[in-house]
Amino acid sequence: MKAPADQVRRAFARQPEEIRRKVEPLVKRLEGDVDAQRARLAELASVLEGGDPAKGREIFQGRKASCTACHAVAGQGGRVGPDLSKIGGIRAPRDLLESVVFPSASFVRGYEPTAIRTKEGTVLDGVIARETADAVTLTLADRNERRIPRATIEALAQGKISIMPQGLDRQLTP
Repeated sequence: MKAPADQVRRAFARQPEEIRRKVEPLVKRLEGDVDAQRARLAELASVLEGGDPAKGREIFQGRKASCTACHAVAGQGGRVGPDLSKIGGIRAPRDLLESVVFPSASFVRGYEPTAIRTKEGTVLDGVIARETADAVTLTLADRNERRIPRATIEALAQGKISIMPQGLDRQLTP
């Protein structure tokens, strides 16, 4: 898990003491968030033992979690999020748990959230599906694509919130 508090501290390390003091409440809040996330992952650690592949497949493909709406396994499923066919071979179980429980903690390259603000003031969050010289096409959280002409874009930046639903650990039983 990245430590955003450390990143903020580093970013302001060379600033005058007065500015660093003003940033400290934010740093403390970020540290609290990380501590709470670590505690939640520790609380759920028991789910990493054993497991039933058939039950896991049923949950993955079922309506409650709707994982296949965005993720593919063995060529079946959506393309909004990364293909998970070989994920168990490249990620540790704890990393997988974190990505389900806290999907905004880190992002797979190529699936980073993007925030676009148009000149009219509309803000759109999604994952870039396609880019051309004339437009950016975002896949939104509802899995619909939205084409935004570049001439209408005021700002485009990497987002911080995943379009993967938060709280899946609360929807599913261990």
